[in-house]
Amino acid sequence: MINQVQFRILFGSAFALLLCFPLAARSQAVHVPEPTILAPIELPQATPVLPSLYPTDITPVNIGREQQLLKPGRTFYLFQNLPSRLWFNVSAETSQRYESNVFFSRTRYVSDYVYRILPNVTLGYELFKKISIYTNYFMIKDVFVGHHQLTFPTTQSLSLGFRRDFTISPFTNLQLDFQSRELWQTSHLHQADLLPGLTITRFLTPHAIVYANAILQMRGRYYFVAPTREIDPFYTIGALYTRGSWMFSAVGTLVTNFRHPPFNDAIPNQSNNSIICDFEVSHPMPKLPYLVGFVRAEPIWNWNGNGVQGISGMDFRLFGGVRMTLAKPTYNSSISKLKQQLKELNLGPAGQYPDMNTNTPPAPNPPVDIEVPAGDAPR
Repeated sequence: MINQVQFRILFGSAFALLLCFPLAARSQAVHVPEPTILAPIELPQATPVLPSLYPTDITPVNIGREQQLLKPGRTFYLFQNLPSRLWFNVSAETSQRYESNVFFSRTRYVSDYVYRILPNVTLGYELFKKISIYTNYFMIKDVFVGHHQLTFPTTQSLSLGFRRDFTISPFTNLQLDFQSRELWQTSHLHQADLLPGLTITRFLTPHAIVYANAILQMRGRYYFVAPTREIDPFYTIGALYTRGSWMFSAVGTLVTNFRHPPFNDAIPNQSNNSIICDFEVSHPMPKLPYLVGFVRAEPIWNWNGNGVQGISGMDFRLFGGVRMTLAKPTYNSSISKLKQQLKELNLGPAGQYPDMNTNTPPAPNPPVDIEVPAGDAPR
């Protein structure tokens, strides 16, 4: 017989790998008797924390986008009939991990084995040159083997965003981004964020890039009403390198959470600081070009949490899993510029095409650099 945990694991695997969309976000909200998730450890009554989720889980940094710069995929012919201004990034990750401190306690460390599914969908449209509007949805579901009370939360995020790209130099890009989103975790807890941010990406070689990212998370209770609960700056630096079919990444994020003071309605009602590091190695699965296997180590350090469980202590996570990714960049800008440059190369001095019946070659034109959009960067 298949027990309940095994059934959830099998169902989650099929869900993630087939990229099935979950039910509407609000349908996941259910009533629970008490907001306190951590039953085995005594917690303050006004502090419903979710220790299985960390800042970089529910506010993802740009590592997914940066991976697409080095490996944009082999989908041009598949997507060439779609609108050139349309872009999207669809991913589904299923992983299993060992976690050394599931309650994020400063003194009592309890380990567990956790299964996670994480579908993530971003759909955007380029309104003007390098100016886009987009929407993003993702869901995080963790299933704990030894601590079933931590399995309850199903976190979902839905956001509306605007993005502006700048080309600083042939090897350096700047991206300005703004999101307004709402989070669903339980029916009694309402969270909404405003997320302005910027990312600077530098190509060192066709196989290596470095980037820096800064996000200001402003949290409140209602959509577009923030900050009323907390302000959380994120500072991230990262590097990615490809060698053959292998991809290596190293990312570090510093998060400073300002809750109480100055806000009195923060959840939890305690400020703290965190450093989250991610070191990942991935490789495509044989004969499955859009599916990669990965191993990721994630050490996490907390301090200034005043010993509050859920935001204190040190944790180490070791992931192993598979991730399916399907991405399409915008082709509009590159296609328009390519057409103009080809026209300039083929037109004669008088603005006419050269006479193909004569043996006189057309006057040579100086070489023209063709700008390659970020999503189509050379591998």
